[in-house]
Amino acid sequence: MALKPNTSDIKEFARDQLAAWLKNQGLEPYRAVQILRWVYLHQTDTFEEMTDLGKELRKLLSNHFTINRLEKTQIETSQDGSRKYLFRLQDGKHVESVLIPEKDHYTLCISSQVGCSQGCRFCLTAKGGFVRNLSKGEIIAQVRDIASHLDDAKRLTNIVLMGMGEPLANYRNVIEAVQTLTESDTGLGFSSRKITISTAGLVPRLADLGRES
Repeated sequence: MALKPNTSDIKEFARDQLAAWLKNQGLEPYRAVQILRWVYLHQTDTFEEMTDLGKELRKLLSNHFTINRLEKTQIETSQDGSRKYLFRLQDGKHVESVLIPEKDHYTLCISSQVGCSQGCRFCLTAKGGFVRNLSKGEIIAQVRDIASHLDDAKRLTNIVLMGMGEPLANYRNVIEAVQTLTESDTGLGFSSRKITISTAGLVPRLADLGRES
């Protein structure tokens, strides 16, 4: 789904940021909770579906925001049932996510960057070099979009940032994405204990990560 001109993907906004935007528009800040519940809990794709919002507010949101989904260009299924998703981003770049079936749940491995600059010899991603960081919304979208296609989305319980890229080299976007992933009322409601950030070891950011937790 392409972004409309002069609009932003609403997944880039945290609850407080959306509340501030609403207040600047002369609207009730608490509406941010209603809007984000539709986006994440109900997996809504358009603002018109948000039936507890007034018509004028829905129109205003449609004029300023989109609820963007990534374009799935390929899905490969392995013998053990794992599924590798290839997503095309708005700028034509690609990232991968891998859904791994466990005995009683799913684990989803997601990407944080297009390419990687760490140069690990065992990693195919590093051979292509670093292209850019993923935005907060692009990180969240991998989880949201795949969950929407599962027969039982509740079985998706574990998230691992171990796909393309070095998560700590995209520190702020990764942290903000994790905050939304773990929000119970205005996010996707994952347990923070079920989210793993895999890193090659960027020492200053490891210290920052310790303070965040």
